[in-house]
Amino acid sequence: MVALSEQEYHLFQRYIAEKCGIALDENKAYLVESRLAKLLIDSHCDSFAELFLLLQSHSDANIETRVIDAITTNETYWFRDPGSWQIIAQIWLPQKIAELEAGRSDKIRVWSAAASTGQEIYSLVILISEYLKDHQITTVSLDDFEFMATDISNSVLTIARRGHYDPITIMRGLKPDLREAYFIREGTSWVLNETYRKQVRFEPFNLQNSFLLLGKFDLVFCRNVLIYFTEALRHAIFKKTVQVLKPQGFLLIGAAEIYYAMDDYFNKNITSDGTYFTVKEATK
Repeated sequence: MVALSEQEYHLFQRYIAEKCGIALDENKAYLVESRLAKLLIDSHCDSFAELFLLLQSHSDANIETRVIDAITTNETYWFRDPGSWQIIAQIWLPQKIAELEAGRSDKIRVWSAAASTGQEIYSLVILISEYLKDHQITTVSLDDFEFMATDISNSVLTIARRGHYDPITIMRGLKPDLREAYFIREGTSWVLNETYRKQVRFEPFNLQNSFLLLGKFDLVFCRNVLIYFTEALRHAIFKKTVQVLKPQGFLLIGAAEIYYAMDDYFNKNITSDGTYFTVKEATK
């Protein structure tokens, strides 16, 4: 196996920070080396420096995509962090249904900002569908919601759009009764029913870009991605989220991320199930 030199690591470290906003510590050289090893072989490069030159030459459009796909962490599963889903079901969703029924909202918009392979946003679609059925609500339907999901990695978005999941992936966090109700068995895979799959629009998006063209949202998921960013980029994302979150809209972040300095932008709302954030009026 070709070793990654310190100089080569610094080249990729800066490149990844620039392209993805991901801050790699000095002790993460092993991660870059291991994750780019296959790409090195596939590209017929004799060293990581040669791979970097190929990357910089822009002669192969797939190289940048494959580097980003290799470096980004796409760990996700169904109904991750149960407290967040309790907050949605017990606080956020009843509020939004009331708004729709009273005619105060035409459409409830949701954004999953680091969607990975789709389990997060599809979990929400399933949760809302189940809630409407369980409470026998006929005045509101899934069509009253707009679900958008983005990720910097095109490869995970391809998986998400297809809604195909292997036997291990489908088991992670998804109850068997929901699997049977919402998925169809195709060979060894489980495929989300098209009725629910078509509810979600998946788009490539880099969180370093402006959020303004995305529109306004009633709920933003930005969970378990901020931990990889620099402090400066985290603050930039908080500031941009304020611009796209509607009054009374909720921001949900990862359990390990709620201790970041966000007081300039958000009110922290602590419940018995977890924490959600709403925009401070002074920041609007």
